[in-house]
Amino acid sequence: MKVKPVATRVGRREQAAHTRVRILDAAYRLLLAGGYEATTIQMVAEAAGVAVQTVYFVFGTKARLLSEVENRVVLGDAPSEQWRERPWVTQMQQETDPRKLLEIFVEVDTDIKSRISPFVSALGPAFPSDPTSVAARDRGRDEFFGFVVGRLEAIGALRDGMTRMRAMDIIRVVNTTEAYADLTTRRGWTVTDWKDWLTDLLGGQLIAHPQ
Repeated sequence: MKVKPVATRVGRREQAAHTRVRILDAAYRLLLAGGYEATTIQMVAEAAGVAVQTVYFVFGTKARLLSEVENRVVLGDAPSEQWRERPWVTQMQQETDPRKLLEIFVEVDTDIKSRISPFVSALGPAFPSDPTSVAARDRGRDEFFGFVVGRLEAIGALRDGMTRMRAMDIIRVVNTTEAYADLTTRRGWTVTDWKDWLTDLLGGQLIAHPQ
């Protein structure tokens, strides 16, 4: 049996990864410009320079493609399983000042919101609402928020009687993409205004002795 050279296999994997990124980037641009309904797989294929069947082979359905574009917008180029290896995670793990810990969280989360907010606005009601996409989004958000609350808990910074679940609920309710978009695009807030307000609010709600 003939075994394909390792270099050939690696080259094909790299080519497949490059093709995937080109499709995602093309889909993002088209979705942002025209919305979900107006964007067809044919348009995505042409913009990415690939065959229509290639898009279907890689992503399966238009809904799956949309979900993968969302993941790329939120997470960047790194796979979701590697988010704990990012520098800000190490910062939070080493930080013992609860206020500074919240500042790191708000900085990272606001960076994500600045990327996803225009995407959500462009898609409107078409933003992924199928059960699978919603469940995946909720899991990712809960894991992220749970990590933050866990750090506050680990350094003994949570207010008396504040449970882990209650703390996560508070973050979820006040820290929404919709609120960020409304305040920074329609109410005249700067991004710094948002970050300062959210840090102060979460500090007052969650921390035992907010500074």
